[in-house]
Amino acid sequence: MREELNLYSSDFRRTAERKRYDSEVVFSHAGSIYRGTIRDISLGGAHIKTYNVNQFDEGDIVTVSIPFTSGHKNIKRRGRIVWLNNEGFAIEFINHN
Repeated sequence: MREELNLYSSDFRRTAERKRYDSEVVFSHAGSIYRGTIRDISLGGAHIKTYNVNQFDEGDIVTVSIPFTSGHKNIKRRGRIVWLNNEGFAIEFINHN
């Protein structure tokens, strides 16, 4: 029974492997800038730890400036918040079209 329940968890639905990242990031939402830490990242999304978690709701769109590991450049990605807890939130990256 326990194994059947795990089939429906978010971990089972994840399609891309997560990598530990632990990097400071800047992200924006509704014209405001926030700071946080990417805890882990995959091709499909990221988990961001932030003290400003109470400013967001599930479904909000944020733009995250993700630094390369070299620290010399970054890439901006848009993502939709898919869940929140008292430490931060997870985003699913939105494809560029």
